[in-house]
Amino acid sequence: MPYRFFSLLLAAALLGGAGAAGAHVMLPPGSAEAGSTYDAAFSVGHACAGAQATTALVVHLPAGFRLLQAQPRPGWSLSAPPAGSAGGAVQWRADTPAAALHGHDKAVFSLRGVLPEVPGTLYFPVQQICDVGQADWVQQPAPGESTKLAMPAARLEVRAPQ
Repeated sequence: MPYRFFSLLLAAALLGGAGAAGAHVMLPPGSAEAGSTYDAAFSVGHACAGAQATTALVVHLPAGFRLLQAQPRPGWSLSAPPAGSAGGAVQWRADTPAAALHGHDKAVFSLRGVLPEVPGTLYFPVQQICDVGQADWVQQPAPGESTKLAMPAARLEVRAPQ
């Protein structure tokens, strides 16, 4: 439980100082150990371009990640694969326009799962659905590519156990 609290606290701190980086839906910086339980805290910093509010968030689970639990948010409906599932998507949808994230409102959407046993980079493609349009944070760099992407997927470095 203390690890989960620390992860959510870190995510909240990052949201407070995200600045330009808050333009993406992202995970806190850092890495996690292969095969471990991981609390993923996806931060949302503002609505889509030209929109007034974020009304839904869909996180696509990468291969090798096994969902244990998705955290509900007050005023939002949650749809997720059953605990223990690999693959699929977790979706949060605002129940009313008042519950949506307006303008530059910030929020964290959290889920917990087990990381793959093999180290490497995991990408979590995320769809941010707004009252007008959507932002697909799904781009992944080609192997060896270091170009900054316009719409990057949330990224987590999975390191070897120590």
